[in-house]
Amino acid sequence: MEAIYPYANIIHLILAIIFLGYVFSDLAVISTLKNKFEKETQQKINQTLGKRSFKIFPLTLLFLVLTGGMMMSKYLNSNAGFFETDLQKILVFKIALVLIIVAGVGSNLYVKFTKGKKSNFMENHFHKLVIVLGLFIVIAAKWMFLV
Repeated sequence: MEAIYPYANIIHLILAIIFLGYVFSDLAVISTLKNKFEKETQQKINQTLGKRSFKIFPLTLLFLVLTGGMMMSKYLNSNAGFFETDLQKILVFKIALVLIIVAGVGSNLYVKFTKGKKSNFMENHFHKLVIVLGLFIVIAAKWMFLV
């Protein structure tokens, strides 16, 4: 694991930038543009962006979780323990935040595949939640190695 840790770390950081960058651009730019057009144009924009984000968002998250899991195994395991150090406690907190995002993306994928209707929260506020959780995850990632 020691040999691949730096590679997993670099891939993880690049994917995190892509993931949070997409969410930020959706919140800051795309959502403000959507309200400037007619209903029909808004639907076309949503469909076009939805197709693209459906390909990027879940795959990026999947590889973020996989690379994060690879790196996590260095600090949380049966030999090192799970709640022995401050680093481990912060890492577990970070993992809990990640699981909230994963559950939300999983819920959205389920709704998409079953052709159901998204809840109002998921439709209007999920990306806001993701950006806030993402901010806390980034802070926790840095904080882990400072304590």
